[in-house]
Amino acid sequence: MKKQILTILILLFLSVKAIACSCDTPKPVLEFYSSKYVFKGVITKKTFSKDSATYTIKFKVLESYKNGNIPKEISFTSYYQKKGSWDSCYREAYLNQEWLVFVKEKGGKLYFSQICTNSRLLNNKGIDANMQKLLNNANNFKLQDYIYNDYDDERTEFNYPKPITNLDSIFKTGKIKDYEKTYMVLALYIDEKGKLISSFSGLDMHYSEPYFVYHPVFKLLKKIDVRSKRPLNDFEIEAMDLYSKVDWEIKRHKDTKIPVKYIRYVRAEFDKETKKWKHDI
Repeated sequence: MKKQILTILILLFLSVKAIACSCDTPKPVLEFYSSKYVFKGVITKKTFSKDSATYTIKFKVLESYKNGNIPKEISFTSYYQKKGSWDSCYREAYLNQEWLVFVKEKGGKLYFSQICTNSRLLNNKGIDANMQKLLNNANNFKLQDYIYNDYDDERTEFNYPKPITNLDSIFKTGKIKDYEKTYMVLALYIDEKGKLISSFSGLDMHYSEPYFVYHPVFKLLKKIDVRSKRPLNDFEIEAMDLYSKVDWEIKRHKDTKIPVKYIRYVRAEFDKETKKWKHDI
C-alpha cells in the first residue's frame, strides 16, 4: 500500500512539473518575423564552462532562410543540467546534431530556445513540407495584412490591449429590462487605431469560421464573414450597444510596434437581482 501511495505521489509530482513546463509555441511565421536569423545548421563544437554551469555550442550555418547577412558560424550558451538534478523543461543540444534555429536578439545578445519555440532538432528527418513552404515564403510576410485573434499562439508576439474607456461608467447606462437571456460572449473586431469595426455574438463567430479566409501557408486570418442564422434578442442588442461605446488600446507587435487589427473576446451579463449590468474586464 505504501509503495502504491509513493508511486501515485511521484506521478503527481511529475505531472505538476510537466504542467509547469507547458507553454504555447508562437505561430511559425510570427516567430520568423520577430527573429534576427532563421537558419538550418549543424553543431560543430560543444564546450563546457569551468564550473559546468553552462555549455556553449557552435553552429555551422548550412542554409539561411531570412533575408539579410548572417555569419557562417553562430554560438549560443545554455544552462547545463548536472547529473543528479532534474528539470522537466531541460533540453540539451549535442555535437553533430542538425537543427532548424529561430534566433532572437535581446540586449545585444543572440539566443535561441529549445522549448516553446519553432526551433527544432532535425537529425535525419529534415524539415517537414509545411515548414519548408513557410520558410520559402516568410520573407514576403506583411504583419499588417492580417487580423489577429485572441489565441495564445498569436498573443505571444503582441501586447494584450485593454479598454481605455471606463467600462463601469458605460455599463451603468445599460437598459433595465426583464431579459430572458442574461449572459453572452461577444467577439469584437477592432481596427489598428483601437476603434470598433463591428461586434458579433461569440456563437455566431464560432459557427461562421468555415467562411473565414486564412492564408494557406501562414495560417493567419485575412477576412472574416460572420453569418447569423437567427435574430438577436434584446439582451444581445443592448450588450453589443454598450461595447460599441468602448475604445481600446492599440494592439502592436512587441518588437516593431506596428499596429494591427484584432479580435477581442469579452463577456456581458445582466444581474436580475441587482438590476445591474456587468462586464468581465
